[in-house]
Amino acid sequence: MVTIPMCTSQKQIDNKTLCLFSSKGNLSATYKPRWTEFREFRRIENNCIIVKESEEKFKDNSGYANIYCLDDKFQIVWTIDAPFKNDSFPNPIVWNKQTIRRQKVDGYLTLDTIDNPKTFLCSSWHGFTLTVDYETGETISSEFTK
Repeated sequence: MVTIPMCTSQKQIDNKTLCLFSSKGNLSATYKPRWTEFREFRRIENNCIIVKESEEKFKDNSGYANIYCLDDKFQIVWTIDAPFKNDSFPNPIVWNKQTIRRQKVDGYLTLDTIDNPKTFLCSSWHGFTLTVDYETGETISSEFTK
């Protein structure tokens, strides 16, 4: 059993069930994956639980990807817009980071990763690394990194 940081009322029972418990420990709600099974989730703050489902056998006809945000009652707040149709994010989420471009003294541009408590990184099958805002799910930057 995995517990979410900062909160004891939400727990992952297995890779196919997230549960919400009342302050008295009673089961209030459950949430099943939209497509496959849960690979990662983290409660960032109130009403912001970032969920990443498995990319295996992931097929999405809506143009969204396998990472989304739930509120504290398991209602979907946002879903990441995939860089390409039927794209997904197989790599682990890199929490509290963002990418920035920097120019070196020799003139070359590099892509660096810096700390940012308001964003996370995720990399897609098609080779794009996105910096995503926790609150809105908006893509702050998209870089081809393959």
